[in-house]
Amino acid sequence: MIKLSILGSTGSVGTQALDVVRVYRQDIELVGLVARRASDRLLNQAREFKPKYVVSYQEPAKDWLESLPKECVYLKGEEGLLAVVEESERVLNAISGIGGLLPTFLVLSRNKILLASNKESVVCLEGLIREKSENVVPVDSEHNALFQLLSMTDRKEIKKVYLTASGGPFKDTPIEELSKVKPAQALNHPTWQMGQKITVDSATLMNKGIELLEAKALFGLDPDLMEVVIHPQSLVHGAIKLKDGSFLFQVSPPDMKIPIMNAIFYPERREYPFRDISLFELSPIVFERVDRQKFRALSLCEWVARMGGVYVPVLLGADERAVELFLEERISFDKIIPLVEEVLSAVSIRDPETVEEIIQAVKWGYSKVDEVLGRVL
Repeated sequence: MIKLSILGSTGSVGTQALDVVRVYRQDIELVGLVARRASDRLLNQAREFKPKYVVSYQEPAKDWLESLPKECVYLKGEEGLLAVVEESERVLNAISGIGGLLPTFLVLSRNKILLASNKESVVCLEGLIREKSENVVPVDSEHNALFQLLSMTDRKEIKKVYLTASGGPFKDTPIEELSKVKPAQALNHPTWQMGQKITVDSATLMNKGIELLEAKALFGLDPDLMEVVIHPQSLVHGAIKLKDGSFLFQVSPPDMKIPIMNAIFYPERREYPFRDISLFELSPIVFERVDRQKFRALSLCEWVARMGGVYVPVLLGADERAVELFLEERISFDKIIPLVEEVLSAVSIRDPETVEEIIQAVKWGYSKVDEVLGRVL
């Protein structure tokens, strides 16, 4: 019986993890569900799964608390987070944004198994991630794919590691047209259903650049060893080229429940209980080169990967604010990455040494965007 908790249970990854738990309830003890808001969705999850702990950071209403099953203990905020982590064996961190930083730190500092689906904490806590690498199982489809492929190979035999990107909605849009892009167009991802921030990041390929930083943190891969390629079908989630000319692919449908299952039960593989897929549905498979002029986020993230230190959290904060400004239609789509570049060129704070300082560096990058806005527009 696996003692599992899900942080960010009401989000996309969290709800799909509960789809897996629903099928394998006889093998999984759900210790805790953690969410930012005391929402109806969290209440319904508690009623169905009856975990020991239900945690929110928002103060719940009296009738909400009274509606919780009697089997559940309600705890608020960090008190609840600590209780959940202490009693779990595996913790899926599917919290979005910088709010996932402290949970990752707590999970690893208490020697629990982290099922990592929060990008920000992986890239900002690279030292801890490496130190506790045996306790980290990546959940994002690309990094779970590389996790599997790298376990099969000798590092000395690897010539290239490929991260695949769908290309987003503007793969074939001429660069001169990007200034006219509206938020609704950027939010229309061709493959995945995700939150607004990550969907816009996928449209700029910033998401893939951050995933390159993640691969460096998770696996110690040199940025020069990695290459991002466009793969519109989103079937190959990771690939490795070996020195003898062989290529190894991890291929599966674009279904997050597959890497979630892999992480929950690792190192065991369980029967996939959802829609079966035949080999013939996985074709064609096509790869294309990235237009580096159009998608400048990749080169920027490669530079940040080499620089490290304070540039990582500042990148995250600046990108978050720039995306917000685009969604508010205060800047055009083609100004998102130049704004982040401008903030990174203006960094004047030292490398953070604690979780608190990392969070402050993210906030610095976020605030700096508005300060430099006039230079870019």
